[in-house]
Amino acid sequence: MFAKRTLPTIIAFVCGITVVIAYFFNIPAIQSLAQGILRWQAVIAVFALGLGAVNIIRVHVNNIRRSQGTNIYSLALLITFVITIFVGVFLGQNSNAYKFIFDYINVPTGSAIFSLLAFYIGTAAYRAFRAKNVEAAILLITGCIVMLGRVPIGAKILPVSVPLTNWIMSVLNVGGQRGVMIAGAIGFIAVSLRIIVGLERRSYGGE
Repeated sequence: MFAKRTLPTIIAFVCGITVVIAYFFNIPAIQSLAQGILRWQAVIAVFALGLGAVNIIRVHVNNIRRSQGTNIYSLALLITFVITIFVGVFLGQNSNAYKFIFDYINVPTGSAIFSLLAFYIGTAAYRAFRAKNVEAAILLITGCIVMLGRVPIGAKILPVSVPLTNWIMSVLNVGGQRGVMIAGAIGFIAVSLRIIVGLERRSYGGE
């Protein structure tokens, strides 16, 4: 119990308090200790990335075993995973093979995924733009104005949509984004404090 719960809580508390004090106060000893903690964070992140890679391999190998080799998606993932790592480690990121993988496989695949997302966004917008109440009506009107103001034909249909779109994007949108960012930052601080003082048990595998 001590190694699973108490020790991680102590380590998180000491490291968290040290980094926070180093950020707000210029104390040479604390600053040096905080820099060491941040360097260890980079090392731990590398090990976590390695564990994630091992977990991906384990999950998809099990998928292939259960399907008796018929799961082509897991098989394709493992093959591309191994080839990409081999090319990046042994040939380098500046090699022609690595550039080929990035330019002709990674970039087109990402573009295809984002193009498919456009249809999901369209269906979600159709469901959201139903004026069932006042808030939905405001969302519908604002969305229509922005869509008209962002396309050339929209300026011909409704010339006032262009300045309205610029105002919505520069005033309402920016204000909303800042509010979301501030709320997210407050939530992040609250969760961080709970982890530091040991109240967030899920970080250590608890409920």
